Amino acid sequence: MEKVKVVAPATLSNLGSGFDVFGMALAEPFDHIEARKTSEPGVTIEAIEGWGAEGITTDATLNSAGVAAAEVLKKCEADFGIALTIKKGFRPGSGIGSSGASAAGGAVAANILAGKQLTPRDVVVCAAESERVTSGSFHADNVGPCVLGGFSVIRSYEPLEIKRVQPPKNLGIVIVMPSFTVKTLDARAVIPQQVALHDMIYEVGNAASLVLGMCYEDIELIGKSMSDVVIEPARAKLNPGLNEAKEAAIEAGAAGAFLGGSGPCVIAAYDLTYVDGQTILEAMLGSYERAKIAIDKTWITTWGEGCRSL
Repeated sequence: MEKVKVVAPATLSNLGSGFDVFGMALAEPFDHIEARKTSEPGVTIEAIEGWGAEGITTDATLNSAGVAAAEVLKKCEADFGIALTIKKGFRPGSGIGSSGASAAGGAVAANILAGKQLTPRDVVVCAAESERVTSGSFHADNVGPCVLGGFSVIRSYEPLEIKRVQPPKNLGIVIVMPSFTVKTLDARAVIPQQVALHDMIYEVGNAASLVLGMCYEDIELIGKSMSDVVIEPARAKLNPGLNEAKEAAIEAGAAGAFLGGSGPCVIAAYDLTYVDGQTILEAMLGSYERAKIAIDKTWITTWGEGCRSL
């Protein structure tokens, strides 16, 4: 194969209690990555289009898709190069895995052109190396589900061990994206370096229950377990309107609500069999309107599969 097109979905990370451990792929939105083989070694970025493209570097050594694709070529000892074209379907600094989607898409596309030599786990590793460059740390809670699809749990980072879990079919997701942006580097800078024992116990209990909820298809348990007393409170000052939007979502029937990644997206989970996602969305928008915070985009969606070729 000389050329490939890959769809890379947005992802949710943390899901409240699972900082750097939990992630989930979404049905929408998504990026498009086109990759073609070149005779020259290395990776080049030919073009970046779409939402926020003007703020994304075309330097392949700093671009998330470029770094991830280069990692794949290196692992495969490829004798060819790759030229990438990236079309962004959602903006950087969103909190729903913008850099992760491009990274995962670049890694998956490169692996396809290399004859799928790498396992899905190794593709995730290559994409996570890209996150180290773009956000300052090796983390796979976005790129993992973007490659694997569904809900993912990272058991270990050294070495990386990641497991996929099938979410409930009736798990609905509402996303509200305020107009401001939050840089991952800034959001990581405010994270506390020490955690009280009672807070650790609280986090572990909720994280364990959230996984049980996914396995038992218990959306009420999933929602109750999306509770974090360590990371979200520290990041709240970077995300005005967060707590009010979460409260509005719960009052409107959401099972749970949480900050998407670093923010500013606020996410609500609900049982789409019994609850109208539009009602939850309108309640969240009302809270932001009262706070006079502009909204860029909203989605009513569900979980989805990982990167796929077109």
